[in-house]
Amino acid sequence: MRLGISWDTDRFGDATSGWKEIVSEAEQADKLGFHSVWISEGRERAADISAPSVFLSYLARLTNNVQLRITGRRVTHALPAHIAEEVAVLDTFSRGRAGIAFAGASAQGVPSAHVHEMIDFVTAAFASDEFRFRGDHIRFPAHTPDDAPPGASVPESEGPYLAQWDWGPETPDFLAITPKPYLPHTPVAVEIDDDDTLSWAAQHGISPMIGADVPTDEAADRLARYRKTADAAGRARREVEAVLERRIALDGDSDAHTLGGSPRDILNAIRDLRGRTGISHLVWRRGGAVPMDLYRFASEIEMLLQA
Repeated sequence: MRLGISWDTDRFGDATSGWKEIVSEAEQADKLGFHSVWISEGRERAADISAPSVFLSYLARLTNNVQLRITGRRVTHALPAHIAEEVAVLDTFSRGRAGIAFAGASAQGVPSAHVHEMIDFVTAAFASDEFRFRGDHIRFPAHTPDDAPPGASVPESEGPYLAQWDWGPETPDFLAITPKPYLPHTPVAVEIDDDDTLSWAAQHGISPMIGADVPTDEAADRLARYRKTADAAGRARREVEAVLERRIALDGDSDAHTLGGSPRDILNAIRDLRGRTGISHLVWRRGGAVPMDLYRFASEIEMLLQA
């Protein structure tokens, strides 16, 4: 079981104090053996982080082991090539610790197919040299013709090598995204907040994520449906990591979105969810700093989850 942390930024009055707290807790999580930190893309509140990859690149200098994940990434706020490039740059700076989870279609107000195409594009950009992409929502390069194969395709013949910057003023039919990620299989996930994306992700081996605002019972049901669909499609469970984000209240009360109680109560609740859904990555959505709570979680819960 991998364990990570993320943050509610709406509780911060300003970016200066809020971001300082996030940085401090990320450094602490790295030292305590947490697996990941997650920074969500946002623009609505004072402490929201509109460029999570830049923020995480800063954290890459301050941490050694923790995974650096972008979450809630939207498909309409940047060109597809720029999204692929920013993740690759983060992965290079962090020596293979980057990852990205896209927001669900309903949260963005876009067709689910747009999100699916973005994930197909990004994963192709990570894995391919020169390629092109034809979809209903994404064309790369922009002049890719209607008769090109759907999705990503590569040139049939390489021909003599010519560096991309020496190609001249005309845009070639096939382009490369640079740099490539430091590791060949950068984690890519998607929030399965609609049935279309749930089925598509399960059938294509894309890791599912469910955020903290979805009630726990509904989240468990959706993850179980994802697993059933993936099994029926012949996907191996080792292909993906199922990510569940929850709020946690040590010595506090449980509710529809929160795992609360004593450390033993919370441990049992996580183990129950793992058995019901097959989750392999639990992310603690931090709603407020409580002295020593990260240390208590690491020493009283995390060690037993790994036993």
